[in-house]
Amino acid sequence: MERSTAVAPRRNSIGCATCPKPLRCDCQRMQKRWAMATRAVSTKRDVGGEAGAQCHQLQRWDQRVRDGRAVAAGAAVAGGAGAAERDAGGEAGARRHHYNAGTSACEKGQQWQRALALLSEMKEVKLERNVISYCAGISACEKGEQWQRALALLSEMREAKLEPDVISYSAGISACEKGESWQRALALLSEMKEVKLEPDVISYSAGVNACEKGGQWQQALSILRTMRLRRLDVGFTAYGTTASMCEQGGQWSQVLLLLREVRDLVAGE
Repeated sequence: MERSTAVAPRRNSIGCATCPKPLRCDCQRMQKRWAMATRAVSTKRDVGGEAGAQCHQLQRWDQRVRDGRAVAAGAAVAGGAGAAERDAGGEAGARRHHYNAGTSACEKGQQWQRALALLSEMKEVKLERNVISYCAGISACEKGEQWQRALALLSEMREAKLEPDVISYSAGISACEKGESWQRALALLSEMKEVKLEPDVISYSAGVNACEKGGQWQQALSILRTMRLRRLDVGFTAYGTTASMCEQGGQWSQVLLLLREVRDLVAGE
């Protein structure tokens, strides 16, 4: 169990470039502590044990952020209106950075409810959510097999005039695949092309997996064809999944063609 002895934050900690100096912290350490604390609480461990220790560390981190805000606020008053505006922007960026880190930690810990709670809290405190915020939330929904909520977050992004990126779409497609909603998954793939986004291997692979859930071997073959035309690494898993669908559909000629492609792929390595 981690000792609660305070450790001075490193000046060159990774991922803190957006934090103003009074709010510097070790973000990776904070994410790990957040994940450990949320997991411990969710499993109802003894709050006087590991959960209590981790929450105590988070409370100390939160107090340090509060102290840093007070320092920044004092500097803003002393520096005039222009400095106040700059410091306010820096504080908002730092707060957003920490919220995003917490949401990402919940996503990695498969705590989709807590991730969505943090997103809602950002809205309540009038903190503008950015693409990174939504990506973390959508990924959390994907891991929690909450495809409807993932699609709702994609819609919220558009309403907020934010353009979903490849990562957002890929997480949404994967969420639909896990929810066995292959039509929605393929619709998101088509939508990516409409908004001039190029799906990557992850996007296409999630689409193939969605086709498997719906027994759509024709659609899977179409995705493989597109991947080959774009010279993307199809991978043996996608070939195997599609071949299995063709076999179940009685498409033996397609199975043989796929096996031949796999053989050529192996020979070319």
